[in-house]
Amino acid sequence: KDIPYLINMALQTSPEASNGIMGAIKGVLGLFSDVNKQGGMTENANPTPTNEYESTLDDVDILKLVSERKRTYSVYYAPIEESQKLAFGYWLGAQRSEEFDIGNTRTRKELVDNLIFEAVETFLPIATRANPDPLVTADPDEMGQKIAHDIKAALVDWSDTVKLRRKLARTTRNWTWARIGVLKVYWDPITKSIKIDNINPKRMIWDKDGYVDEGGHFVGEYEGEKKKASAEKLSEMFPSKKNEIMEKAKQKKGTKLEYFEWWDRAKDLYFTMDDDLVLGKFKNPNWNYDGTITELDPETQTPIETEIQGSNHLKERTSPYRYLSIFSTGLQPHDETSLILQNIPLQDEVNTTGRQISKNVGSMNNGMVVSGKAFTEDQAAQAASALRRGVAIRVPNGDVREAVQRFPAPPLPGDVFNHLTDMRNEIKNIFGTSGSTPQGLKGTETVRGKVLINQMDSSRIGGAITEQIEQLADSIYNLVVQMMFVYYDEEHFITTAGTVAGHELISIKNANFPQLKTLSITVKEGSLVPKDPLTQRNEAVDLWSQGAIDPLSLYKKLDFPDPAQATQQLILWQMLQKGQIQPQMYLPTFQIGGVPGEQMLPPPGVGGPAQNPPTGGDTGVTPPPAGSQDAI
Repeated sequence: KDIPYLINMALQTSPEASNGIMGAIKGVLGLFSDVNKQGGMTENANPTPTNEYESTLDDVDILKLVSERKRTYSVYYAPIEESQKLAFGYWLGAQRSEEFDIGNTRTRKELVDNLIFEAVETFLPIATRANPDPLVTADPDEMGQKIAHDIKAALVDWSDTVKLRRKLARTTRNWTWARIGVLKVYWDPITKSIKIDNINPKRMIWDKDGYVDEGGHFVGEYEGEKKKASAEKLSEMFPSKKNEIMEKAKQKKGTKLEYFEWWDRAKDLYFTMDDDLVLGKFKNPNWNYDGTITELDPETQTPIETEIQGSNHLKERTSPYRYLSIFSTGLQPHDETSLILQNIPLQDEVNTTGRQISKNVGSMNNGMVVSGKAFTEDQAAQAASALRRGVAIRVPNGDVREAVQRFPAPPLPGDVFNHLTDMRNEIKNIFGTSGSTPQGLKGTETVRGKVLINQMDSSRIGGAITEQIEQLADSIYNLVVQMMFVYYDEEHFITTAGTVAGHELISIKNANFPQLKTLSITVKEGSLVPKDPLTQRNEAVDLWSQGAIDPLSLYKKLDFPDPAQATQQLILWQMLQKGQIQPQMYLPTFQIGGVPGEQMLPPPGVGGPAQNPPTGGDTGVTPPPAGSQDAI
């Protein structure tokens, strides 16, 4: 396993990979040197085997492919890049500004009513409100159910550890301007854990004829990622190419060099620099390959070869990238459009109308005429400037009313303001956030109306966007389990909080996985669909009034701080009402006539202290009837 560990180090450009990929391979293959051989066997008698992780692709063929891919992608990507810059600028609020430059934090002096930023940042929390809930099914026997339970707990713990919800939110934000979102799952050999990173879509290169399918996989010939690292770090990762690397860096170790990571049909992985250097080439390391092992027969001491079938969760090899794509026709890697691009004409109209209103207001305050008899041309300019600043002026001669006169602009018709309101609302409608902002709720008078308009937003976002995010999370979870199959050689311990058993310690090890005949991982449908808290509370009360939910579940849905304690108090209260307990059991500080602990006689016909509570399955506790005060 040292070889795939070091390959993954190269994928991350980790500085800890001091021995490099080829160094690790040589270290592993060094086991076949003379000092490790028995009976004085020579090198010729036991030749060094071929490394199973090294790709069979030829360096010349790789460089030809890379050169052609860069050329064809640059032609395809040119208009895509322009739309990305435009959409990114509108999100920032630098809209159609010549001053705008990506990375420049300067703000424009002109006022911009940036509805796009408001809509995106209101839309994201709704679309990614919760972590996707994994569902794991396996063999129906005891072992299969235990492994399914442990894998589910491991996925829940992993998603919380890597902040998967925030990763999905950032990926969705990238999708709004870049027309595609990118996530990368990889094994970290330093921490021995599975990690996930957001990748800037501008760093990626794809087969221009490929596309992203419904599961978030790229269907095409190749995927590439542009990366940077210092010459020193690259030399450590690829020691056999140290001389070529340092030559490109002009012998300066700190020089940052650009290189590419390529995944060819998810089967071969190679690294290139410029168009003339292959740094390394390997087979997909995230896969358990078939092979053979040689063992000595215990009786005859003769070597026996046994075929080993690699155990994998996925049916075929896949790249570590997963994508968010929603408005795709399957004709190209990027979506044909995005939410921001669809709203740019509306945003321009909002800005144009806003500028017209500002200009009209300014004209109302500043429009004036000065007399040529009272002022020279220079004096007229000074007088106009002084009046704009609110400074008094002196008229040299004549009547003041004849020397200076204001001419306010006529007021704008009401249709202008109605048009502005319509444009603002339409932007929010396209994003599905019109009822999720203070302005959208302000015009709705009733609480039920506010809930309904919010639910309409949630339905739009949940149906159009959140379901795609769920599919992306589904694919990510399956890739994570595949990583467990490959890299969890040692036990990985996870502490989880069970709902009944309290804290639970579970362990995951891939040696147990081959025993499974079936293993399915998916995301609970609707786990990411936005749910309004007020609606959830109303549903819980309705279920309780119908006797279709237990008190503990009710209090959980009502977000009580301590549902278990609230349930206990409800049971004690109902038992007190039936006369099955004394008041002091419900309220220890209860006292009669100032004497703490004094017993209260039960009313006639109601059981007193001598009456024992019912035993067996009947606890005497029943849900209150529908519509009663106790139901609340």
